[in-house]
Amino acid sequence: MNLYGHDMDETVSPLSANMGFSIAWEPTKRDFVGRPALIAQRAEQEEGRLPILTGVVLEERGVLREGQILACKDADGNNIGQGVVTSGTFSPTLKHSIALVRVPTHTASCEVDLRGKATPVRMVKPNFVRFGAKVFD
Repeated sequence: MNLYGHDMDETVSPLSANMGFSIAWEPTKRDFVGRPALIAQRAEQEEGRLPILTGVVLEERGVLREGQILACKDADGNNIGQGVVTSGTFSPTLKHSIALVRVPTHTASCEVDLRGKATPVRMVKPNFVRFGAKVFD
């Protein structure tokens, strides 16, 4: 679940916070404050220019915390920019640290800076646990 003030706030597009499902796009005649801006951001999202909110699991020792910086790479291993941990903690169910992170759209892998050491994290969809069991492979 998104935490207001961490994973989303008034400066973050609902599309970048995985909240696009909450926008009533239809009927197209429906007008609301911010609709033109959201339509422009939806186009940016389709072009891959809007950052995304996704999950990561730290399978090594350590705890992911808000504000930690991630180095992001695409599928070819090219650096594509930085991401940031928006909220994180230790999961007693998974026995690993988990976090929500905001990263560039085409990110395939990331490393987090833990006390000056680049540590790989595993990217997963944001539902980490469901009915007491991990959701990802």
